[in-house]
Amino acid sequence: MTKDGGLRDVLRLHLPHFDFQPIEMFLLAAGVPDLNFCCGKEGWIELKMTRANAVTVRPAQVGWIERRLRHGGRVFVAVRRLRKNADELWLYHGRDARHIGAGGLTATTPLGRWDGGPARWDWLGIESLLLR
Repeated sequence: MTKDGGLRDVLRLHLPHFDFQPIEMFLLAAGVPDLNFCCGKEGWIELKMTRANAVTVRPAQVGWIERRLRHGGRVFVAVRRLRKNADELWLYHGRDARHIGAGGLTATTPLGRWDGGPARWDWLGIESLLLR
């Protein structure tokens, strides 16, 4: 399993009408989110995976996200939590990146949380949150 819990591929599969562009700029620009998307509106998603409550969000990621938000950008943090009997998606507004990095998934209220694995996640709801 990849460090993002396979979320890049899951999003592409379940939101096929979105144009997703993976971003691999860690050598050139610290903190840039993993995925850019466009579907009438453009945005960014930082992808994370955890097996507990803790989520690693680097200071450069928080800085990039907060700077982009100040300029009117649309940024989200998507966290896949894989546990023994659970496969969850937690979606946060980018303004919460600092909080979840410091205090984990429960440090703030997510925009949405879905359980049961990708086949059971509410993709229309997820799309709505990404585009509102």
